[in-house]
Amino acid sequence: MAFGPQKSKKPADVQMVETRAVRDAGIIKVDGRVRVTGEKPLRGLVIVFDFRSPEKEVVTAQKAVIDTETMTQGQEGVFHNEMVDAPRAVKYTIRAFDSHEKELRVANPGPYIIE
Repeated sequence: MAFGPQKSKKPADVQMVETRAVRDAGIIKVDGRVRVTGEKPLRGLVIVFDFRSPEKEVVTAQKAVIDTETMTQGQEGVFHNEMVDAPRAVKYTIRAFDSHEKELRVANPGPYIIE
């Protein structure tokens, strides 16, 4: 049996550098930093938080927009958002999109625990 050359996985477009979510009086405060790791500059960066139940089902998805217009490789964006608390949410995972709603590959997407 012969196998062709293995396809190398495409590198991530963005990497979660740090993220933290804390419940506080009916809201979930989400803070973090994301770094552009892809070669192409990103025009508009939207971070989507999928809040998940103990059964790992998505309870709600909420998004944050990184204000920097164009981000290039190595550049970091910061987000501080207040989300509506989803009572059954215990963890969250992260997806990312550009301003044209093209899904980006994310390194370190989670899941992360809501404190």
